[in-house]
Amino acid sequence: EIKPRRPASSRPRPASARPAATEDAEPANPEDDGIFEDNETWLFSMQGPMTTEDISKMGFTNVILLNADRWRPVEDAQDPLGIAAVAAGADIHYSLGLQGGDVGALIADERQRLESLLIPAMCGRGDLLLVIQRVGTDPEDAGTAMVGRLVDSVESAYARASAEAVEDLAGVSVVLEGCAPGLLPVLPVLWDDGTARTLEVTEV
Repeated sequence: EIKPRRPASSRPRPASARPAATEDAEPANPEDDGIFEDNETWLFSMQGPMTTEDISKMGFTNVILLNADRWRPVEDAQDPLGIAAVAAGADIHYSLGLQGGDVGALIADERQRLESLLIPAMCGRGDLLLVIQRVGTDPEDAGTAMVGRLVDSVESAYARASAEAVEDLAGVSVVLEGCAPGLLPVLPVLWDDGTARTLEVTEV
C-alpha cells in the first residue's frame, strides 16, 4: 500500500468533515508516525497507470507528473544520455517549479545544486506524490537512466532536509509507472561520473 512518509516537521492534514465511524476506521499506518526513518518505504512501481481515485485514497493532496518519454532522444542520436540529461533537467525545473535558476542538465556536476533546489519545492505543501510515467523496460535506455538519476536526487535531497529538520517539509513518495518487472526489485542509478547505486523498489 502506498502511503506518504512524513517527517516530524510536516504539516498535518486537516480533519475531514465526515470522519469515518470508529468501528470502520482503518488502523493507523505504522510507518506514519511523524518521524522519517531510513527504512521507510517511499519508492513504488506499477505496470499500469494510476487514477485520481487511487491517489486520493492513498492520502496524497499534491501530485506532480513527469513522463520519461519526453527525455528520450530520437533513435540513433549522438550522445543520447547527454541529450536526455538536458531535456530531463528542463522538464524537472518546469514541473516542480524550482526557484533559483534553471537546472542545466541531470548530470553529476549539477547534482548538488539540484538537490538544493529540490528541498524548497518539497516544503510548504501537503503530502506530495511524484509520478514518473513510461519508465521503460531497458535500464540502459537514456530515459530510464534519467529516471534513476532523478529519483536518486529526490531521495538524497529528502534525506538531507529531514536530517536538518527543515521546517514544513512535506511527506514525499515516488511512483514509477510502466516499470518492467525486470527492473525490480531495484532501480539502477548511474551518473556520468561513474557514481552508481541501486534503490529498492516496492511493486504495487
